[in-house]
Amino acid sequence: MGCAKIKKMEIRVRIAPSPTGLAHVGNVYVAIFNYAFAKKNKGKFILRIEDTDIKRHNPKAEKVIFDAFEWLGLDYDEGPYRQSERLNLYQKYAQELIKQKLAYQNEGAVRFKVSSGKTNWDDLVRGKIEFQNDQIKDFVILKSDGYPTYNFAVVIDDWLMKISHVIRAEEHISNTPRQIMIYQALGAKLPQFAHLPLLRNADHSKISKRKNPVAISWYQKQGYLPEALVNFLCLLGWSHPKGKDVFSIKEFIKYFSFDRVSTSAPIFDLKKLGWLNGVYIRQKTDKELVQLISAKGGSAPGGKSFAPKGITSTLIGETIPLIKERIFKLADYPSLIEFLVKEPKLDVKLLLKKSRQNKKLIKKQFELVLQELPKVEKWQAEELEKLFRGIAVEQDYHLGKFLMAIRIALTGKPVTPPLFESMALLGKKEVLKRLKKV
Repeated sequence: MGCAKIKKMEIRVRIAPSPTGLAHVGNVYVAIFNYAFAKKNKGKFILRIEDTDIKRHNPKAEKVIFDAFEWLGLDYDEGPYRQSERLNLYQKYAQELIKQKLAYQNEGAVRFKVSSGKTNWDDLVRGKIEFQNDQIKDFVILKSDGYPTYNFAVVIDDWLMKISHVIRAEEHISNTPRQIMIYQALGAKLPQFAHLPLLRNADHSKISKRKNPVAISWYQKQGYLPEALVNFLCLLGWSHPKGKDVFSIKEFIKYFSFDRVSTSAPIFDLKKLGWLNGVYIRQKTDKELVQLISAKGGSAPGGKSFAPKGITSTLIGETIPLIKERIFKLADYPSLIEFLVKEPKLDVKLLLKKSRQNKKLIKKQFELVLQELPKVEKWQAEELEKLFRGIAVEQDYHLGKFLMAIRIALTGKPVTPPLFESMALLGKKEVLKRLKKV
């Protein structure tokens, strides 16, 4: 845990993603901690786009970043600033360092001259960190094409934007001594540094798109709720003082402190995120879920609907009470209820395997059901349940096996919303038609 004290000053923090592709969940994780620290201290949360990597720069990626921040409710107070619009500043300060003989020209580039001694700082998460300067060679600050390197641009920007606290991932620890040297060479005031633990996979490898879905748009498309994803990311590397797992961003801001940030790498566990998302889904009203599942909710990118084709808003509303306790993300919805709008193809092998009954017995059961079902006057779940339980008792059928055969015949799946409520929604005519086919 960190032991450095936070100095009293105007709090200004930033998040500085590179627009080279997707909006990465790791960037958002760091952004949330910056956002909370700024809000708690009535400071400013600034967005800066680090777009000086010409080869990897993707103009469309900026919009992806903006959309992700908007979806998650992370409003920035200033920005977006773009490094590509500040090239004259980097060139100006590189020339000043050359004049002071603290940097020099080398093959068209400008290199910073590393002095002897050591460089250290009090990290707000990790305490005192120290590097021996003789382990660091002279390094490029301005490339031959006139563009700055990361370590130089970030110092000039943070200094001129009066960034008070640099809160970022631990992978930047090795960059920090170089950056401190540049601050000192410019006679600039140092910000305070806080290095957060990196997100890890279950095997403790660094989270990456090769092993995990890391694009924020993927979580949108899967139907994770933004408040659930924010809550989940708050839990990675930070612990609630009351031991809570479910809390709002406002509560995170209220209790945030670097003392509660861990130095050990948190595991990015999709199962826990699924559980947490389910909690947030069940907190929604039925009406809110209808809006989220239908295109009107606009919860998926581009306002895409999570509902299958052919379903009405009325029918979605009727299904919500049946599936609310069963889904972990909104993308689970279609597979649970599509049998209501599309007749499933009968899989005889699945029917026999899951019901654990033979063809002869199933045929007998269905013939009996088809005799009795037309007699049901009130087509309601309670009446249907009463009928089927009565048949099972009278004929000495195993209730679970008997109902499993009916379920698969009507829905095509062994796991669905409650059977009798589903039959009530399907309607008498459709139920009889599907059972006759079997």
